[in-house]
Amino acid sequence: MVKKPMSHRTGVLLNITAVALWGTVFVFSQIGLQFANPYNLVFIRFAIASLAIFILIVPLKNGSEMISALRRKTIWLLGFIYMLGFLFMYVGQDLSTASEATLLTNLAPILVPPVAVSLLKDRISKQQVIAMVLGLMSLLLVATPNLDLGTYRIVGYTLMFSTSICYALFTVMSKKYGAVHLADSFAIILVITAFLAPVAFLLGGLSLSALSIASVGWFSIIWLGLPCTVLAITMYLEGLSALAASEAGFIQLLQVVIGLFLAGLILGDFLSPYQILGAILILGALVLGSIKNKPG
Repeated sequence: MVKKPMSHRTGVLLNITAVALWGTVFVFSQIGLQFANPYNLVFIRFAIASLAIFILIVPLKNGSEMISALRRKTIWLLGFIYMLGFLFMYVGQDLSTASEATLLTNLAPILVPPVAVSLLKDRISKQQVIAMVLGLMSLLLVATPNLDLGTYRIVGYTLMFSTSICYALFTVMSKKYGAVHLADSFAIILVITAFLAPVAFLLGGLSLSALSIASVGWFSIIWLGLPCTVLAITMYLEGLSALAASEAGFIQLLQVVIGLFLAGLILGDFLSPYQILGAILILGALVLGSIKNKPG
């Protein structure tokens, strides 16, 4: 029986839900970083997600399809690129703040069009060109107030911007290789976990003693591992099957808004005037980058 194609409305709803969950990631990651170093935190997050897949999902269905997906080289390539994005985000956020991470790791929709031009032979619009310029200007505004705090801060900003590049590559290449189904989502999560394991043991010094984390820390990690990983990645890739790669840009606004709101409400992590202007430029860039029009 041929599976009925997903409707555009369903794809949008799935993407909105996934992005809303991802909007909470930066606050819970900041909490988690108080109890674990970034290498261990990101690995434990995906280890929990992988465990949930094996216990709750694979026995029910999609097990054979997931194994088939794991045999594809493109799944391992996508998993490696996505893994780099998560790794850069956690190490970068450990050197900055939740609000800065919210802004600098959400430039992916602005970067998707040029990546789509090179990989999918898409054409780029005037609005998307303007969006990219605004995005780069916003990067400078967000980073400028804290450049005098030392090289480590610049490294953090660079890593978080690299996260956006990885996410843009992942989005476009997922469309290119058709990795937008449940089995693909599960396989990619397992691949990310496999790549992160040696990183955690070699760079994070992961051990049983390192797992002595307070209950609030474990709550944050479990939230990151289940709703924000298994559920969100699955819904995002499923929804992406009914959307254009650049169309998801407007939905990304929700992640930025939720991330900044929660960073201020829970962590008291407010933006400086320069960074507020940078945030406005990012929101404007995301809107422009998602407008459909004839390329000029």
